[in-house]
Amino acid sequence: MPLMLIILMSLFSSVVYGMTEEDYVTDNLDEISDISHQHITQILQDKKGFLWLSSWNGLYRFDGYDFVAFKAKPGDGNDMNSDRFRNIVLDYDITPEKAVGNIYCRVDDDVFLFDVRTSTFRPVTGKPNGKARDVFKINGSRIDDFTDSRGIHWKITQDGFFRSVPRMQTWNRVNGVSPSVTRVMYRDRNGRLWIGTKDGRLAAFRPDMSLIGYMGKDGKLHSGLTEFFPVYCMCEDDKGNIWIGCKPFGLFRLHDESIESVTGLSSGDVYDMKKDSKGRIWVATHVGGINVVSVENSNSRKSTGYRIKHIEGTKGLRVRRLLVLEDGTMLATTTTGLLVADNIYKPLDKIRWRMHVREANRRESLSDNATMNVVRDRKGRLFVTTESGGLNRILTENLHADRFSFRHYGMENGMGSDVTMACIVLSDNKLLIQCNNMLSVLDVETSRIENYGRSFWGESLQFSDAEPLMLDDGRLLVSLQTGALVFPVKELSAVSYVPRIVLTSLRMADMPADYTVDYKDTIIISPSHRDFTLSFSALDYIGNRYIRYATKLDADSTWSYPTATNSIEFRDIDAGTHVLKIRSTNALGQWTDNVRTVTIVVEPTFFEAWYGQLLVILVIAGCIVALTYIIMYVRNLEKRRKETLEAYLLLLEQKNETSYDKPSLSEQHPEPIVIAPRLSAEDEVFMKKIADFVEKNISDSDIGINDMAAATAVSRSGLNRKMRHLLGVTPADFLKEARMNRAVKMLKETGMPVSEIAYACGFSDPKYFAKCVKGSTGKTPRELRN
Repeated sequence: MPLMLIILMSLFSSVVYGMTEEDYVTDNLDEISDISHQHITQILQDKKGFLWLSSWNGLYRFDGYDFVAFKAKPGDGNDMNSDRFRNIVLDYDITPEKAVGNIYCRVDDDVFLFDVRTSTFRPVTGKPNGKARDVFKINGSRIDDFTDSRGIHWKITQDGFFRSVPRMQTWNRVNGVSPSVTRVMYRDRNGRLWIGTKDGRLAAFRPDMSLIGYMGKDGKLHSGLTEFFPVYCMCEDDKGNIWIGCKPFGLFRLHDESIESVTGLSSGDVYDMKKDSKGRIWVATHVGGINVVSVENSNSRKSTGYRIKHIEGTKGLRVRRLLVLEDGTMLATTTTGLLVADNIYKPLDKIRWRMHVREANRRESLSDNATMNVVRDRKGRLFVTTESGGLNRILTENLHADRFSFRHYGMENGMGSDVTMACIVLSDNKLLIQCNNMLSVLDVETSRIENYGRSFWGESLQFSDAEPLMLDDGRLLVSLQTGALVFPVKELSAVSYVPRIVLTSLRMADMPADYTVDYKDTIIISPSHRDFTLSFSALDYIGNRYIRYATKLDADSTWSYPTATNSIEFRDIDAGTHVLKIRSTNALGQWTDNVRTVTIVVEPTFFEAWYGQLLVILVIAGCIVALTYIIMYVRNLEKRRKETLEAYLLLLEQKNETSYDKPSLSEQHPEPIVIAPRLSAEDEVFMKKIADFVEKNISDSDIGINDMAAATAVSRSGLNRKMRHLLGVTPADFLKEARMNRAVKMLKETGMPVSEIAYACGFSDPKYFAKCVKGSTGKTPRELRN
């Protein structure tokens, strides 16, 4: 009976969930949260896609990246006496007529409503209280597991918080392939598929992947598992003979169910073979460089021989893969760089070999010297896979150039791994890159990368470096570290899920994080918080490892470079209205049509607002007007002082004209004296006293400023201040200027000796007088007189 009960429960479980445990990919989320130890009581998913969990430590929200806790805090006005959340239910089930996504919470024996727009709790009374309690009874007191809208199964145990994702892809391991590292997959001209593994098994399959048999050391196919050699490459010559490269047992030739060992290679570690248009087979070895095998043809197939030559220019290189182009150019991947031959159809000793390597100071150089494989797509573009540097596309068109430029694709571009083992062309613009733990698809035109890892396959797979094969029925044959798998390649291009982008938090300096930002139509930023961080999430709970985001701010900008960072930092953003757009891939790395538009209004500071700017304009205009007025006033004042000075100097000249041999004033028609601008009566009296004093004492060398001050009945400082105000010069300067004017006039208009003129103008030393005249006029007294 117990056994029967267990069987029935197992069957019932399969019916309920429709899937067994083997149909899920399960992982533990305890690495990002200790949620499993918080006594989880209920789980639900709102219409936005957020997961909400009630616990004895508050209410949690999960966005695929972080668990955010909401609970009572000191001084927040919350009436909750405990953080023991025993049940939760959405308001759509309680008050559907006005539901917005709020959450009814049972906290011990009380009912509270959590407002998602404000992150606050408030007590619930009346009919909503009773209805919520009825729904709580239906939910039960505790939940152990939950299945969300996408079929992802969540389970809480003491061992952790587990997420079980339904397997997204049904694929098959190839039956008959040894569970060892697959080293070669090859299709011969008869359509047979050969798969060789590191443990020395070489299996042959029909096009439908049904097993034909295993190659034996006798050259025959056997129905039972048979030991051969570790095969790394295969190639057919023009006669249909199959050449088999092994490591470390060298090269074999298979013909007519007979096999022979080929001797003469530079190394027994054969990694790859390619045939050229002349029928020669080029052999890459992992120590001895490159060899070329010339197959000798004759009428008898059995008598076919061969000649082997070592390429001296490649001696000692560890060569992995070869690619021969129609023009004779050959590319070889090695552990020390990408080797290029200019023309393999020239005499072997004339072939020029160039090695392209990683250059520390050149970004366009090869990303990693340990190159793995090289392929050409349908448009002639060349790509190189590397051991740890991702994928490299050759941008240089001239393959005979001494230096190549490359474009790199790696984890920084969204690729799941930088360990790229092999590559195959899927379409005109798409490549499939075989990484160590996933497959990645690159769209060469758009640079978009999609990753197919653990969630896609349903388990962690490790891929090997054997080149994938496209089968005639549209399936892809892929090599593994434990055999090989086959699956329909068309499923790689189908976008399986379009995640919704939600805003998860807004963080500003000295402010608590705002977790309600997704519920706001517009984000308002105050002038004092121009630096802030906005976080977001594409709600794809399969996992976020390969989700990539791109953002664009305002219409005139371009999309940012894709990155795994689910936030954007703003630094000193300009005032005004900004439009932020966010888009993302899904968990597989597939870009989807899920652009989220966010309006951000940055409030202006006082001086950024129109009224502040108007005030600034008015202040500047006022300053300009004031400055203009001051300049004009000073200029007018200086002009008035100059005119006044000149007028009084002229007055002194007229008064003193009779002091040397000139006609009397009664016999002349004196020029009118104009003093401009007019002075006040008080100032005119003052200046008359100055003029009278200077007129009477101009020839006296002993008079000084104190005498002038006494004559005008003011102090020395008052005299100085008054004359500066009226004339713009000091009393001493005015006296000196009057003496110079008189001296110049007498020198020009009289024949008196220079010494007498000096004494008449108040100079006691004629030499000093001559020096002063020279300094004032630029000429000596004699020059002035002449």
